[in-house]
Amino acid sequence: MTFALARGARISARLATLAAAAALVAGCATTENALKDADQLLAEREAAKSLPTANLSQYAAALTRFGTMLDVYKDGDPVVYMQTRNILDATNLSNPLVGSEIPGDITEMVRTAVNRIGARIVYVPYHPDYLISQAQLGARFGVTMPDFLITGALTEFDRALSGAGRSNSASVDFGKGKGETNIGADFKRTAILSALALDLNLVSFSTQQMVPRVQASNVIKVLNFSSEDNASLGFYGDAFGFKLEGKYLQGRHSAIRTLVDLSVLELMGKATNTPYWRCIPGGTPDPVVVDNMRKSFEALTPQVKIGLIQVTLRKYGENVAINQQLDAPTQEALRRVYSSRYPQLGDTVDVLSWQGFEPLFFGVPMPWDGQLAAPATLPAAAPGQGGPAASAPARAGA
Repeated sequence: MTFALARGARISARLATLAAAAALVAGCATTENALKDADQLLAEREAAKSLPTANLSQYAAALTRFGTMLDVYKDGDPVVYMQTRNILDATNLSNPLVGSEIPGDITEMVRTAVNRIGARIVYVPYHPDYLISQAQLGARFGVTMPDFLITGALTEFDRALSGAGRSNSASVDFGKGKGETNIGADFKRTAILSALALDLNLVSFSTQQMVPRVQASNVIKVLNFSSEDNASLGFYGDAFGFKLEGKYLQGRHSAIRTLVDLSVLELMGKATNTPYWRCIPGGTPDPVVVDNMRKSFEALTPQVKIGLIQVTLRKYGENVAINQQLDAPTQEALRRVYSSRYPQLGDTVDVLSWQGFEPLFFGVPMPWDGQLAAPATLPAAAPGQGGPAASAPARAGA
């Protein structure tokens, strides 16, 4: 009898435990709790998701700086109006039949880059269908003719130009019998580089002729990187381990935007006769442009040279009169500027020679002087001629 009672008590306890567990589960699986969990999940995912960011290449800021440079170098000059033809893919790798690996039309990227510079370079859209449609509705438009036309194309996409891989592995065995243990690890890294190239040229709109030596031909390397890490631990035939894989493919569209920004900067720098390389971290002068500037300066008369020197001195903050005379105030201003900024040239500088005038012209103070440190990864895009640093000659009256 006692045994039966004890057995009954154990069964009752088990039933009570099961009932309590069932009640607990039933209490959690309610509509309110499900909605609460859904709200919590939504809040967590909303907080973790990536927000939109400005689509800026590393040369986007250089275009903005270039606009500031134009305000200094081209104060009083007329606005330059630009237009583009369609900038397309000449490699045919944008075709869907080959996977549409690169964009087929990058005209809008070029327009954005030009428009980023500022008010001294104005982009003139060309949408005749839209204008005709609006004119039929009674709209009236004034027509702005561009000074220059940008032409060009994506000219190269060399896939897998070079590739390399490395791997390291190690394993250790120790113990015998049931204590036999094995530890192993394996690491692999693979990198493949491809190349994209963009060519842009400048055309005079009035003559429909290409402007000689005013072009940009730049190339950028695109990285395809993969990694694999393995580790294992075994005990007498039984083992467990883990494997980590990673892959990074540099965005080709993003790489092309970097190419576009750099190439537009180079093209507009030459078109406006401005030393645009000073806008780029680690930029160096373009020998072609420096030569153009030298020829332009040496072709001037001494009086016009002095006037240009006085204009340049005013950009240094020197309040000299522009009278095309090498008077005492002009000579004193030259002494102050050269002694403080170019002491390596000595006490006597012939500013009427190109060697004497060159540093004065190219060294006009800019707000970012001393702030553009060259990063280790520069250049992301390698210029095809002259480096990311070039300028065409400044006009004598600038």
